[in-house]
Amino acid sequence: MDMAIRNSFWTVLFPFVMCFWVWFVSRVRTKDKKKVCAWIMILASAVELVATLSLVICDLRGISMDVYEIAGTGGLGLHFMYSGFRGIFGVLTAFAWFVTSLFSFDYMKNDTNVIGYDLFNLLTLGATMGIFYAADLFTLFFFFEIMSFTSFVWVAHRQTRDSLYAAGTYLGIAVAGGMAILMGLFILYSRLGTLAFDGMYDRAVMLMSSGSSADATWLFVAAGCMFVGFGAKAGAFPVHVWLPQSYTEAPAPATALLSAILSKTGVFGIMLVTLDVLPMRGSWGMFLLMVGVVTMVLGGIRGVMSSNFKTTLAYSSMSQIGFILTGVGMQSLLAEYLMKMTGTGQVAELIGAVDSGYVDHEAVAEITKVFGMAVNGTCLHMLNHSLVKLVLFMVAGVIFMQVRSYELNQVRGFGRKKPFLLAVFVLAAAGVGGIPFLNGYVSKTLLHESIAEYGALLAFAEGNPGAPALSATPALMRAVEVLFLFSGGLTVAYMTKLFVVLFVEKNSDKKVQETYDAAKAYAPLGSKFAIALCALPIPFIGMLPNLVAQPIAEYGLVRFGLSHLLENQHENIHYYSLHNLSGALVSIIVGAAVYFLVVRIMILRGVFVKNKEGGYRDVFPSWLNLEKYVYRAVFYTAVPFVLGIISRILDSIVDTAVVILRKTVYSDRALPYELPEGNRVTHRIGYTMERVRLLYYAVMRKEGYEPKNYEHKLAMKGTDIFENLRIIERSLSFGLFMFCVGLGLTMMYLLMVN
Repeated sequence: MDMAIRNSFWTVLFPFVMCFWVWFVSRVRTKDKKKVCAWIMILASAVELVATLSLVICDLRGISMDVYEIAGTGGLGLHFMYSGFRGIFGVLTAFAWFVTSLFSFDYMKNDTNVIGYDLFNLLTLGATMGIFYAADLFTLFFFFEIMSFTSFVWVAHRQTRDSLYAAGTYLGIAVAGGMAILMGLFILYSRLGTLAFDGMYDRAVMLMSSGSSADATWLFVAAGCMFVGFGAKAGAFPVHVWLPQSYTEAPAPATALLSAILSKTGVFGIMLVTLDVLPMRGSWGMFLLMVGVVTMVLGGIRGVMSSNFKTTLAYSSMSQIGFILTGVGMQSLLAEYLMKMTGTGQVAELIGAVDSGYVDHEAVAEITKVFGMAVNGTCLHMLNHSLVKLVLFMVAGVIFMQVRSYELNQVRGFGRKKPFLLAVFVLAAAGVGGIPFLNGYVSKTLLHESIAEYGALLAFAEGNPGAPALSATPALMRAVEVLFLFSGGLTVAYMTKLFVVLFVEKNSDKKVQETYDAAKAYAPLGSKFAIALCALPIPFIGMLPNLVAQPIAEYGLVRFGLSHLLENQHENIHYYSLHNLSGALVSIIVGAAVYFLVVRIMILRGVFVKNKEGGYRDVFPSWLNLEKYVYRAVFYTAVPFVLGIISRILDSIVDTAVVILRKTVYSDRALPYELPEGNRVTHRIGYTMERVRLLYYAVMRKEGYEPKNYEHKLAMKGTDIFENLRIIERSLSFGLFMFCVGLGLTMMYLLMVN
C-alpha cells in the first residue's frame, strides 16, 4: 500500500535518477558510449511506461493513492497526486518517450551530441511527469519551469544560426510566460490562501459568491496571467510565435514530443485554472472560446500556405490546440448555463436540487449531456492529437534522414512505392482531419455537437422571458460552429497537400525521383516499429468509439464535481448517424475546395499571386510576422528605447537634486580667513612643530637651522586623507539615495496592490 501511494512520486523521480547513469557513461572512455546512452534512454522510458501503467491498474483495482508530499521545498513543499486524467496522460507521456527513444536510436546515431540530447530528454521526461502528477499549482509551476529550460536545449540542439534564433525566441517566451504564471500564483495565494487543487475550487466559489467584485476581478487577473504562460506552451494565439520555427529546427523526435506532450502541459494548466480558479464563469469561457477559434483558424490558414513539411505540421499542431481550447471554453459556458438555468450557485446545491425534485431532472440531464460532450471531446482530442502527431513528426524524421530537407519541393515524390509510409501517413493525416472511422472524427464530433447543442439551448432560453443573462448568444454560436467546420476543412486541405506532395506528385528532377523510388531501406526496423505502435490505436478509437474512446474519456474526467451527473450520458450517442456524419462531410467539401482553389490554383499555378519559380512556396504575407515585426520590435527595440529615455530622465533628476543640495543644504561655509593651504588644524600643528624645533636648536645652541616646513607636509597629508574619505562618503550617499528611491517605489507598489 505504501509503495502504491508513492508511485506517482517515483515516476517523477526515476528519470532524474537515470540522468546520473547517462552522465556516468559520458565520462567513460569508450567508443560505444553514445549507443549505451541511447539504450539507457530506451530502458528508462520503458520502465517509466510500466510504472505509469501500474498506477492505472492500482486505481482500477480500487487501491487508494493519497497525496504525497515533499515538505519544505520552496517553502510550500511539493505535492503529488493521482487521478484518472493524470493517469491517462502519465501513460501517454511515458509511451511517447518510449516510441521516440526507439526512433531516436537510429535518427540520432550520427549526431555529434547524442549524450547531451539523451540527458536533457530524461530531464524533460521527469519534469513533464511532475506537471501531470502535481497536486497544487506551486508544484506544477516548479516542474513547468524545469521543463521549459530543459526542452530549450532541444530547439538549440543543431547549433545553427536558425536553430539558435528559434531557441532564443522559445526561451524568451518561456521566461516571460513563467514570470506571468508566478505573478498569478502570488495573487491567487494572497486571495485564496492555498494553491492546492483540492482547496482552490471551494474557496474560489465562496469568494465569488460573497458579492465582492474586487475579489472576483483579482481572480480574473490571476487567471489571465497564468493563461499567458500556459497558453504560450500550448501554442495559443497570440503567444504562439515561438512554435513554427522551434518545431522546424528541433530534431524530429523532440518535435514529436513538443507537439504531442509538451503542448498538452499548457492545456492542462489552462484546464486547471478554468476548473478550480474560475469555475462556472461564462465570461472566462467566452474568452477561451474566442482564443480557441482564432487559434484553430489561423493555424489552419498558415498550414495551407506553408511550403515546408515540418512547418505545416507545426501550424497543424497550433490549429488542433485551438480545437482543444474551444472545448475548454465550451465547458465553462455550459457550466454557467447549467448553474444559471437551475438557479443554483454551487455544484452541491445543484445536486441537492435535483435529488429533492426542485429542478427538472430531464432538463438537467439534457444540459449535462451536452456538457459531457464538451468534456469528453476535449479529453479525447488531446489524446488523439498526441497519437497522430507522434506518427506525423516521426514520418517527417524518416523523410529528413533520406532527403536532409523539409521543403516540399525537395521531398516531392519521396513516398511513392513505399506502402508502409503510405499506410501510416494516411491513418494519421485522415485521423487529424476528422475523417469517419478514425480517431479524430470521434473527438471532433463530440466538440461539434456540444457547440451545436449549446446554440440550440441558447435559442430555447432566449425565447423564455425569465431566462437569466448568459455570456453567449445563438448567433455567436452559429458563427463558432461555421468556423469550427471551416477549420476542419483547412485541416483536410493541408493534409491533402502533404499527401499529394509525398505520394502522388513526382520530383521535378528525374534522377532524384529515381533515387527516391530505389530507396527500399529508407527506415530502420526500430523506427518503423515505433511509428506503427503510434498508428495502431488510430483506427480502433475511430471504429469502436463506444467501446474504446468513451471509456477512456470517462475514466480521464478531471474533477468537475458533476461526475455522477454525467454517468451514462453518452450511451445513446450514435457517432455514425447521418446527422453527425454531415459535419464531417461539410469539412471534407470545404477542404477539397480550399485545396484546389488555394494550393493548386493560387500557389502552384500562380493565378492570383505570381509564381515565376514554380513549385510550392510560402504565400503568407511576411509583414504579418508577429514575432519579427511585433514582439521582437517591441521587446528588443521599443522597450529598451523607452527604458533608456526613462533612465536618462531619472539620472538627470538625481543629478539636479544633488546640485541643488550642494548649493543649499551642503554649501561650503565661509572661513574667517583663508589659509594658503591645509586647514586650521594642520596649520596649528605644523606651526607648533616648527617652533618646538626652533626652540630645540636655541636651547642646544646648535647652528645651521633650516625650516622643515611641517605645515606644508601636514596640509598635503590631510588633503590626501580627507579627500579619500569624501570620495567614500559621496559614493555611499549616492548608493543610499538610490536604495531609498527603490524602497519608496516598492512601498508604493505594495500600497497599490493591497
